[in-house]
Amino acid sequence: MALKPFPSIPKVVAPAKEAEAVRPPSDAADAPPASTPVNMRRYVVIALISLAALFGVWKGVEWWNTGRFEVRTDNAYIRADITTVASKIQGYVSKVAVTDNQAVKAGDLLVVLEGGDYDARLSEAQAALSQAKAAAAQARAEVASRQSLEASAMADISAQKDRVSEARAAEQSARANAKLASEDFVRYTELEAKGHYPTARLDMAHAQSDAATANADQAAAAITTQKSQLSVAQAGLARARQDIVAAEAAVAGADAQVEAARARVKAAQLDAGRAEIRAPISGVVANRVVSEGQLLSPGQQALSIVPVDQAYVIANFKETQVENMRPGQKVELKVDAYPHLEVEGTVLSLAPASGAQFSLIPQDTATGNFTKIVQRVPVRLAISKEALDTGLMRPGLSVEAVVNIKPSKS
Repeated sequence: MALKPFPSIPKVVAPAKEAEAVRPPSDAADAPPASTPVNMRRYVVIALISLAALFGVWKGVEWWNTGRFEVRTDNAYIRADITTVASKIQGYVSKVAVTDNQAVKAGDLLVVLEGGDYDARLSEAQAALSQAKAAAAQARAEVASRQSLEASAMADISAQKDRVSEARAAEQSARANAKLASEDFVRYTELEAKGHYPTARLDMAHAQSDAATANADQAAAAITTQKSQLSVAQAGLARARQDIVAAEAAVAGADAQVEAARARVKAAQLDAGRAEIRAPISGVVANRVVSEGQLLSPGQQALSIVPVDQAYVIANFKETQVENMRPGQKVELKVDAYPHLEVEGTVLSLAPASGAQFSLIPQDTATGNFTKIVQRVPVRLAISKEALDTGLMRPGLSVEAVVNIKPSKS
Protein backbone atom coordinates (compact mmCIF):
# COMPACT_ATOMS: atom_id res chain seq x y z
CA MET A 1 0.00 0.00 0.00
CA ALA A 2 1.52 3.33 -1.05
CA LEU A 3 2.06 6.06 1.60
CA LYS A 4 0.22 9.32 0.89
CA PRO A 5 1.42 12.70 2.11
CA PHE A 6 -0.65 14.72 4.59
CA PRO A 7 -2.52 17.59 2.98
CA SER A 8 -0.83 20.96 3.63
CA ILE A 9 -2.47 23.36 6.08
CA PRO A 10 -3.21 26.75 4.56
CA LYS A 11 -1.55 29.75 6.25
CA VAL A 12 -3.84 32.35 7.82
CA VAL A 13 -2.73 35.91 7.27
CA ALA A 14 -3.62 38.22 10.23
CA PRO A 15 -4.87 41.69 9.56
CA ALA A 16 -2.35 44.48 9.62
CA LYS A 17 -3.77 46.20 12.69
CA GLU A 18 -3.57 43.07 14.75
CA ALA A 19 0.03 42.50 13.67
CA GLU A 20 0.98 46.01 14.74
CA ALA A 21 -0.65 45.52 18.09
CA VAL A 22 1.28 42.31 18.74
CA ARG A 23 4.69 43.72 17.69
CA PRO A 24 6.76 44.80 20.79
CA PRO A 25 8.14 48.26 21.13
CA SER A 26 11.61 48.96 19.81
CA ASP A 27 13.19 49.55 23.38
CA ALA A 28 12.00 46.17 24.68
CA ALA A 29 13.28 44.40 21.63
CA ASP A 30 16.73 45.96 21.98
CA ALA A 31 17.13 45.03 25.87
CA PRO A 32 19.47 42.04 26.82
CA PRO A 33 17.99 38.87 28.39
CA ALA A 34 17.48 38.78 32.26
CA SER A 35 20.44 37.20 34.39
CA THR A 36 19.31 37.84 38.02
CA PRO A 37 18.72 34.15 39.08
CA VAL A 38 22.24 33.15 38.01
CA ASN A 39 23.88 35.87 40.07
CA MET A 40 21.85 35.02 43.20
CA ARG A 41 22.84 31.40 42.93
CA ARG A 42 26.48 32.33 42.72
CA TYR A 43 26.25 34.59 45.77
CA VAL A 44 24.59 31.80 47.78
CA VAL A 45 27.34 29.33 46.87
CA ILE A 46 30.04 31.81 47.80
CA ALA A 47 28.32 32.51 51.11
CA LEU A 48 28.00 28.80 51.92
CA ILE A 49 31.66 28.20 51.10
CA SER A 50 32.64 31.14 53.31
CA LEU A 51 30.51 29.83 56.19
CA ALA A 52 31.99 26.36 55.80
CA ALA A 53 35.49 27.82 55.83
CA LEU A 54 34.74 29.87 58.93
CA PHE A 55 33.20 26.85 60.63
CA GLY A 56 36.26 24.78 59.77
CA VAL A 57 38.58 27.46 61.11
CA TRP A 58 36.51 27.76 64.30
CA LYS A 59 36.53 24.00 64.79
CA GLY A 60 40.26 23.90 64.15
CA VAL A 61 40.91 26.62 66.72
CA GLU A 62 38.63 24.86 69.19
CA TRP A 63 40.41 21.55 68.64
CA TRP A 64 43.79 23.22 69.03
CA ASN A 65 42.76 24.88 72.30
CA THR A 66 40.63 22.17 73.90
CA GLY A 67 39.77 19.26 71.63
CA ARG A 68 43.26 17.80 71.46
CA PHE A 69 43.36 17.75 75.29
CA GLU A 70 40.09 15.80 75.68
CA VAL A 71 40.15 12.06 76.34
CA ARG A 72 36.78 10.37 76.19
CA THR A 73 35.23 6.95 76.66
CA ASP A 74 31.71 5.58 76.78
CA ASN A 75 32.85 2.50 78.73
CA ALA A 76 31.94 4.10 82.06
CA TYR A 77 29.31 3.39 84.68
CA ILE A 78 28.10 4.88 87.93
CA ARG A 79 29.11 2.83 90.96
CA ALA A 80 28.53 2.95 94.72
CA ASP A 81 29.77 0.96 97.69
CA ILE A 82 26.53 -0.89 98.32
CA THR A 83 26.20 -2.32 101.84
CA THR A 84 24.48 -5.65 102.33
CA VAL A 85 22.68 -5.79 105.68
CA ALA A 86 22.52 -9.22 107.32
CA SER A 87 21.56 -10.59 110.71
CA LYS A 88 24.25 -11.50 113.24
CA ILE A 89 21.97 -13.78 115.25
CA GLN A 90 19.22 -16.26 114.51
CA GLY A 91 15.63 -15.32 115.15
CA TYR A 92 12.19 -14.81 113.72
CA VAL A 93 11.39 -11.42 112.22
CA SER A 94 8.76 -9.62 114.27
CA LYS A 95 8.84 -6.28 112.40
CA VAL A 96 10.17 -4.83 109.16
CA ALA A 97 10.43 -1.06 109.60
CA VAL A 98 11.40 -0.06 106.03
CA THR A 99 10.24 -0.59 102.49
CA ASP A 100 12.01 -0.68 99.14
CA ASN A 101 13.43 2.62 97.84
CA GLN A 102 13.07 4.28 101.24
CA ALA A 103 15.77 6.72 102.29
CA VAL A 104 17.35 5.93 105.67
CA LYS A 105 20.05 7.44 107.83
CA ALA A 106 22.77 5.66 109.75
CA GLY A 107 21.28 4.21 112.94
CA ASP A 108 17.69 4.02 111.70
CA LEU A 109 15.75 0.88 112.67
CA LEU A 110 15.42 -1.60 109.82
CA VAL A 111 14.34 -4.99 111.17
CA VAL A 112 13.34 -6.29 114.63
CA LEU A 113 13.84 -9.93 115.65
CA GLU A 114 12.17 -11.75 118.52
CA GLY A 115 14.59 -11.35 121.44
CA GLY A 116 12.96 -13.26 124.30
CA ASP A 117 15.53 -16.06 124.20
CA TYR A 118 18.41 -13.61 124.24
CA ASP A 119 16.92 -11.69 127.17
CA ALA A 120 16.73 -14.95 129.13
CA ARG A 121 20.34 -15.73 128.28
CA LEU A 122 21.32 -12.26 129.45
CA SER A 123 19.59 -12.80 132.80
CA GLU A 124 21.32 -16.15 133.18
CA ALA A 125 24.70 -14.61 132.40
CA GLN A 126 24.11 -11.82 134.91
CA ALA A 127 23.22 -14.37 137.60
CA ALA A 128 26.40 -16.32 136.84
CA LEU A 129 28.36 -13.07 137.14
CA SER A 130 26.89 -12.39 140.58
CA GLN A 131 27.78 -15.92 141.69
CA ALA A 132 31.33 -15.51 140.41
CA LYS A 133 31.69 -12.21 142.25
CA ALA A 134 30.49 -13.89 145.48
CA ALA A 135 33.05 -16.68 145.03
CA ALA A 136 35.77 -14.10 144.45
CA ALA A 137 34.78 -12.24 147.61
CA GLN A 138 34.87 -15.49 149.58
CA ALA A 139 38.31 -16.29 148.19
CA ARG A 140 39.57 -12.87 149.24
CA ALA A 141 38.14 -13.40 152.71
CA GLU A 142 40.04 -16.71 152.88
CA VAL A 143 43.21 -14.86 151.93
CA ALA A 144 42.60 -12.36 154.70
CA SER A 145 42.07 -15.22 157.16
CA ARG A 146 45.28 -16.92 156.08
CA GLN A 147 47.15 -13.65 156.39
CA SER A 148 45.79 -13.29 159.91
CA LEU A 149 47.07 -16.76 160.74
CA GLU A 150 50.42 -15.81 159.26
CA ALA A 151 50.58 -12.72 161.44
CA SER A 152 49.67 -14.81 164.50
CA ALA A 153 52.34 -17.37 163.63
CA MET A 154 54.90 -14.62 163.20
CA ALA A 155 53.94 -13.24 166.63
CA ASP A 156 54.29 -16.71 168.18
CA ILE A 157 57.70 -17.11 166.59
CA SER A 158 58.77 -13.75 167.95
CA ALA A 159 57.52 -14.69 171.45
CA GLN A 160 59.14 -18.09 171.21
CA LYS A 161 62.45 -16.53 170.24
CA ASP A 162 62.18 -14.38 173.34
CA ARG A 163 61.53 -17.50 175.41
CA VAL A 164 64.56 -19.17 173.89
CA SER A 165 66.64 -16.14 174.75
CA GLU A 166 65.24 -16.17 178.26
CA ALA A 167 65.97 -19.87 178.61
CA ARG A 168 69.52 -19.32 177.40
CA ALA A 169 69.97 -16.57 179.97
CA ALA A 170 68.59 -18.84 182.68
CA GLU A 171 70.88 -21.64 181.53
CA GLN A 172 73.89 -19.35 181.65
CA SER A 173 72.90 -18.23 185.16
CA ALA A 174 72.44 -21.84 186.22
CA ARG A 175 75.81 -22.79 184.75
CA ALA A 176 77.43 -19.93 186.59
CA ASN A 177 75.78 -20.98 189.87
CA ALA A 178 76.81 -24.60 189.28
CA LYS A 179 80.40 -23.55 188.61
CA LEU A 180 80.44 -21.41 191.73
CA ALA A 181 78.96 -24.19 193.84
CA SER A 182 81.47 -26.70 192.42
CA GLU A 183 84.40 -24.40 193.14
CA ASP A 184 83.08 -23.79 196.67
CA PHE A 185 82.80 -27.53 197.19
CA VAL A 186 86.39 -28.05 196.06
CA ARG A 187 87.62 -25.26 198.26
CA TYR A 188 85.60 -26.50 201.25
CA THR A 189 86.91 -30.02 200.68
CA GLU A 190 90.51 -28.74 200.92
CA LEU A 191 89.70 -26.80 204.06
CA GLU A 192 87.92 -29.78 205.60
CA ALA A 193 90.94 -31.97 204.93
CA LYS A 194 93.09 -29.50 206.86
CA GLY A 195 90.52 -29.37 209.63
CA HIS A 196 89.49 -25.81 208.99
CA TYR A 197 85.98 -26.54 207.76
CA PRO A 198 83.34 -28.70 209.38
CA THR A 199 82.33 -31.93 207.64
CA ALA A 200 78.62 -31.19 207.92
CA ARG A 201 79.06 -27.93 206.10
CA LEU A 202 81.02 -29.77 203.45
CA ASP A 203 78.12 -32.11 202.83
CA MET A 204 75.83 -29.13 202.46
CA ALA A 205 78.23 -27.54 199.94
CA HIS A 206 78.32 -30.78 198.02
CA ALA A 207 74.53 -30.86 197.91
CA GLN A 208 74.40 -27.27 196.74
CA SER A 209 76.90 -28.02 194.00
CA ASP A 210 74.82 -30.97 192.84
CA ALA A 211 71.65 -28.85 192.93
CA ALA A 212 73.28 -26.08 190.90
CA THR A 213 74.49 -28.61 188.35
CA ALA A 214 70.97 -30.04 188.13
CA ASN A 215 69.53 -26.54 187.65
CA ALA A 216 72.01 -25.92 184.84
CA ASP A 217 71.01 -29.16 183.16
CA GLN A 218 67.34 -28.23 183.59
CA ALA A 219 67.96 -24.82 182.03
CA ALA A 220 69.70 -26.49 179.09
CA ALA A 221 66.73 -28.81 178.69
CA ALA A 222 64.39 -25.81 178.78
CA ILE A 223 66.39 -24.25 175.92
CA THR A 224 65.92 -27.42 173.91
CA THR A 225 62.20 -27.36 174.63
CA GLN A 226 61.88 -23.72 173.64
CA LYS A 227 63.84 -24.36 170.44
CA SER A 228 61.47 -27.20 169.60
CA GLN A 229 58.49 -24.95 170.15
CA LEU A 230 60.17 -22.31 167.99
CA SER A 231 60.56 -24.86 165.19
CA VAL A 232 56.90 -25.76 165.52
CA ALA A 233 55.94 -22.09 165.30
CA GLN A 234 58.16 -21.63 162.25
CA ALA A 235 56.57 -24.65 160.59
CA GLY A 236 53.17 -23.14 161.34
CA LEU A 237 54.28 -19.89 159.71
CA ALA A 238 55.46 -21.72 156.59
CA ARG A 239 52.17 -23.58 156.42
CA ALA A 240 50.27 -20.33 156.84
CA ARG A 241 52.24 -18.78 153.99
CA GLN A 242 51.54 -21.78 151.78
CA ASP A 243 47.87 -21.43 152.63
CA ILE A 244 48.07 -17.75 151.65
CA VAL A 245 49.60 -18.66 148.29
CA ALA A 246 46.84 -21.22 147.72
CA ALA A 247 44.20 -18.70 148.77
CA GLU A 248 45.65 -16.05 146.44
CA ALA A 249 45.61 -18.58 143.61
CA ALA A 250 41.98 -19.25 144.45
CA VAL A 251 41.35 -15.49 144.27
CA ALA A 252 43.00 -15.34 140.86
CA GLY A 253 40.82 -18.22 139.69
CA ALA A 254 37.74 -16.53 141.10
CA ASP A 255 38.68 -13.28 139.36
CA ALA A 256 39.10 -15.20 136.11
CA GLN A 257 35.65 -16.67 136.61
CA VAL A 258 34.31 -13.16 137.18
CA GLU A 259 35.90 -11.91 133.95
CA ALA A 260 34.54 -14.91 132.05
CA ALA A 261 31.09 -14.23 133.48
CA ARG A 262 31.37 -10.57 132.49
CA ALA A 263 32.34 -11.60 128.97
CA ARG A 264 29.28 -13.85 128.80
CA VAL A 265 27.11 -10.99 130.04
CA LYS A 266 28.58 -8.67 127.41
CA ALA A 267 28.03 -11.27 124.69
CA ALA A 268 24.47 -11.77 125.86
CA GLN A 269 23.92 -8.00 125.85
CA LEU A 270 25.29 -7.79 122.32
CA ASP A 271 23.02 -10.61 121.17
CA ALA A 272 20.05 -8.99 122.87
CA GLY A 273 20.90 -5.68 121.19
CA ARG A 274 21.35 -7.36 117.83
CA ALA A 275 17.70 -8.27 117.82
CA GLU A 276 17.27 -4.76 116.42
CA ILE A 277 19.00 -4.44 113.05
CA ARG A 278 19.88 -0.82 112.30
CA ALA A 279 21.25 0.93 109.23
CA PRO A 280 25.07 0.98 109.24
CA ILE A 281 25.19 3.82 106.68
CA SER A 282 22.89 6.42 105.15
CA GLY A 283 21.36 5.65 101.80
CA VAL A 284 18.36 4.14 100.03
CA VAL A 285 16.92 0.71 100.84
CA ALA A 286 17.03 -1.74 97.94
CA ASN A 287 16.74 -5.47 97.29
CA ARG A 288 14.69 -6.09 100.43
CA VAL A 289 14.21 -9.85 100.78
CA VAL A 290 13.06 -10.04 104.40
CA SER A 291 9.46 -10.23 105.60
CA GLU A 292 7.68 -10.59 108.93
CA GLY A 293 7.64 -14.09 110.39
CA GLN A 294 10.70 -15.16 108.44
CA LEU A 295 13.49 -17.01 110.22
CA LEU A 296 16.78 -15.17 109.74
CA SER A 297 20.05 -17.01 110.24
CA PRO A 298 23.41 -15.39 111.02
CA GLY A 299 24.89 -13.91 107.85
CA GLN A 300 21.66 -14.21 105.86
CA GLN A 301 21.00 -11.14 103.71
CA ALA A 302 17.99 -9.06 104.70
CA LEU A 303 18.34 -6.02 102.44
CA SER A 304 20.83 -3.67 100.85
CA ILE A 305 21.52 0.03 101.33
CA VAL A 306 22.73 2.08 98.38
CA PRO A 307 24.62 5.29 99.33
CA VAL A 308 23.36 7.36 96.40
CA ASP A 309 24.93 10.52 97.79
CA GLN A 310 28.36 8.84 97.67
CA ALA A 311 28.20 7.50 94.12
CA TYR A 312 31.18 7.68 91.80
CA VAL A 313 32.07 6.70 88.25
CA ILE A 314 34.38 3.93 87.09
CA ALA A 315 35.55 4.76 83.56
CA ASN A 316 37.55 2.16 81.63
CA PHE A 317 39.95 4.11 79.43
CA LYS A 318 42.23 2.56 76.84
CA GLU A 319 45.80 2.12 77.89
CA THR A 320 46.81 4.60 75.19
CA GLN A 321 44.64 7.30 76.79
CA VAL A 322 45.98 7.40 80.33
CA GLU A 323 49.49 8.67 79.62
CA ASN A 324 48.76 12.25 80.68
CA MET A 325 45.85 11.54 83.02
CA ARG A 326 46.37 12.74 86.58
CA PRO A 327 44.23 12.97 89.74
CA GLY A 328 42.48 16.31 90.07
CA GLN A 329 41.78 16.84 86.37
CA LYS A 330 38.31 18.05 85.42
CA VAL A 331 35.83 15.65 83.82
CA GLU A 332 32.60 16.16 81.91
CA LEU A 333 30.08 13.39 82.47
CA LYS A 334 27.15 12.67 80.20
CA VAL A 335 24.66 10.26 81.72
CA ASP A 336 22.75 8.31 79.07
CA ALA A 337 19.60 8.37 81.19
CA TYR A 338 19.68 12.19 81.40
CA PRO A 339 21.05 13.50 78.07
CA HIS A 340 20.27 17.12 78.92
CA LEU A 341 21.88 17.01 82.37
CA GLU A 342 25.34 18.56 82.63
CA VAL A 343 27.44 16.76 85.26
CA GLU A 344 30.93 17.74 86.32
CA GLY A 345 33.48 15.50 87.93
CA THR A 346 37.11 15.08 88.93
CA VAL A 347 39.68 12.35 88.41
CA LEU A 348 40.24 10.68 91.79
CA SER A 349 42.66 7.86 91.04
CA LEU A 350 43.87 5.39 88.46
CA ALA A 351 43.83 1.65 89.04
CA PRO A 352 47.24 0.04 89.69
CA ALA A 353 46.58 -2.59 87.01
CA SER A 354 44.40 -3.15 83.99
CA GLY A 355 40.95 -4.62 84.36
CA ALA A 356 42.05 -7.91 82.80
CA GLN A 357 44.41 -8.54 85.72
CA PHE A 358 41.47 -8.72 88.13
CA SER A 359 39.30 -10.94 85.98
CA LEU A 360 38.42 -14.45 87.08
CA ILE A 361 40.69 -15.93 84.40
CA PRO A 362 43.46 -13.43 83.53
CA GLN A 363 44.75 -13.44 79.98
CA ASP A 364 47.78 -15.60 79.27
CA THR A 365 49.47 -14.59 76.02
CA ALA A 366 52.36 -17.04 76.40
CA THR A 367 50.47 -19.84 74.65
CA GLY A 368 48.62 -20.08 71.34
CA ASN A 369 48.44 -17.43 68.67
CA PHE A 370 49.05 -13.94 70.00
CA THR A 371 46.62 -11.18 69.11
CA LYS A 372 47.32 -7.81 70.66
CA ILE A 373 44.27 -6.35 72.38
CA VAL A 374 44.17 -2.83 73.72
CA GLN A 375 43.77 -3.10 77.49
CA ARG A 376 41.48 -0.96 79.62
CA VAL A 377 42.56 0.83 82.79
CA PRO A 378 39.80 1.58 85.34
CA VAL A 379 39.80 5.22 86.47
CA ARG A 380 37.75 6.39 89.43
CA LEU A 381 35.96 9.70 88.90
CA ALA A 382 34.28 11.80 91.56
CA ILE A 383 30.84 13.26 90.84
CA SER A 384 30.15 16.85 91.84
CA LYS A 385 28.09 17.43 94.97
CA GLU A 386 25.45 19.34 93.00
CA ALA A 387 24.81 16.29 90.82
CA LEU A 388 24.79 13.93 93.82
CA ASP A 389 22.27 16.13 95.63
CA THR A 390 19.80 15.57 92.81
CA GLY A 391 19.54 11.91 93.75
CA LEU A 392 19.66 10.93 90.09
CA MET A 393 23.12 9.37 90.12
CA ARG A 394 21.97 5.77 90.44
CA PRO A 395 24.59 3.01 90.39
CA GLY A 396 24.66 1.04 87.17
CA LEU A 397 23.78 3.88 84.78
CA SER A 398 25.92 4.24 81.66
CA VAL A 399 28.07 7.35 81.38
CA GLU A 400 30.25 8.99 78.75
CA ALA A 401 33.29 10.57 80.39
CA VAL A 402 35.45 13.29 78.85
CA VAL A 403 38.65 14.12 80.75
CA ASN A 404 40.46 17.40 80.14
CA ILE A 405 44.18 16.57 80.29
CA LYS A 406 45.32 20.09 79.38
CA PRO A 407 48.19 21.03 81.69
CA SER A 408 47.40 23.86 84.04
CA LYS A 409 49.34 27.09 83.73
CA SER A 410 51.58 27.60 86.72
